[in-house]
Amino acid sequence: MNKLRIKEAACVVVLLVFILVLSTQNKQSSADLQSVFDAVSGAVDVSALEDCAESRFKKEFGLDAQEFDDVRYLASDDVMEVRELLLVKLPQDNDGQALLDRIKASVNDKAELFAGYAPEQSGYLESYVLLQRSGYVLYVVSDTPDEAVRAFKKAL
Repeated sequence: MNKLRIKEAACVVVLLVFILVLSTQNKQSSADLQSVFDAVSGAVDVSALEDCAESRFKKEFGLDAQEFDDVRYLASDDVMEVRELLLVKLPQDNDGQALLDRIKASVNDKAELFAGYAPEQSGYLESYVLLQRSGYVLYVVSDTPDEAVRAFKKAL
């Protein structure tokens, strides 16, 4: 009977730790967008990309940049270039699901478009990164997306 009580207590402790981890995981980061953006953009090659206006963000993802606290979007003017970097700071009351869905739809559309005739660009799209963490959404299409993820997590 005593062993059963120990197992019950251990289960309760594990459950409490799990709940604590989940509740702190999506907390808003106090890091400002510019410092996070600088860290991420320094980790990947953005030399062929340029800062895009809000209208390009709206055209690409179908959402108004004004719906978010801040948006930084780098993309190429070259229609044969799929590499891009997007960093969005979400408002407190926005779970980011609409943005995540739009980004996934955009990636799928581009993957279909480039599949037959641009294998290098298709390769970038196959290894894209989409991550939501601490009130931010990071989307990277690059030859080194893992570097961007490490820089992103470190900057938060």
